[in-house]
Amino acid sequence: MRHLYVCNTSSDFISKVNINNFEEESRIILKSNNINDRVGPHGICLYKDKLIVANNYNNSISIINLLEEVEESSHYIGVHCNDVVIFRKNAYIICGDLNGLIVFDLIENKIVEEIPCGSLPHSICLNKEKKLLLVSNMYDDSITIIDCANSDNIKNIRVGAYPTKALFTVDGQYSLVCESNIGSDFRGSIAVLSLKNYKVINRITVGNSPIDMYCDEKTCLVSNFGEGSISVIDINHYKEDKKIIVGGMPRGIMKYGRSIYVGDNYNNRLIDVNIESGNKKYIPIGGEPTGMILV
Repeated sequence: MRHLYVCNTSSDFISKVNINNFEEESRIILKSNNINDRVGPHGICLYKDKLIVANNYNNSISIINLLEEVEESSHYIGVHCNDVVIFRKNAYIICGDLNGLIVFDLIENKIVEEIPCGSLPHSICLNKEKKLLLVSNMYDDSITIIDCANSDNIKNIRVGAYPTKALFTVDGQYSLVCESNIGSDFRGSIAVLSLKNYKVINRITVGNSPIDMYCDEKTCLVSNFGEGSISVIDINHYKEDKKIIVGGMPRGIMKYGRSIYVGDNYNNRLIDVNIESGNKKYIPIGGEPTGMILV
């Protein structure tokens, strides 16, 4: 049985959603050391039988025991933790207000390195085979590529305005960059960047203020935060196949089987969209559903 775990940033808990019957089974509450402080879970990843959560508001990561569904520990990392990935025994956490990447040893439970990146890093992605990290930097319109084996090997590449997300394609040959154009009258775009020469080879126009993406071998799904829609992109032919209206302010997005799962920040709900028919189902969850992972 598969479950979707969703970060509810303004509610300080993780929703566990059974995708077979599409219902919220339970909630994992996150607590701050100061009872009056908010936690703000934002990014999430899997580490063995645990979930690691990057928290916006109390500048920490939470380590969640999946079997017992409890937060077993939390660790201060740095200001405004946005996202996290795991490589071997290390958690790599981007801190938006530090303009840096913090490396945290999950065995020793301590910070071992800080790596500079661009201004206001917002997302991080890992290519395990190539041992590469990919960071999107919103405020200086760039992405940063970092070698896990040699953190001195860093490349900063200029892209379009306000990149909110960057992913590796499944074959590892390209990066897809979500150029959001947040705050402008222009629609956003998905840039296709070759990792051979670090040049943008194509751009695909999507909706207003695209903020998150999910991709597989053929398709890239984009949540258009500013217009309540999902763009379905054919990444092999560089075109938007269709646009699905879901309403609200769609943010975190994931696909499994024929279903697209997207968090609606405006209505505080999770949407299940059939990618073929466009039929939709909705369930209420916590406030501002953002990062999500399927386990």
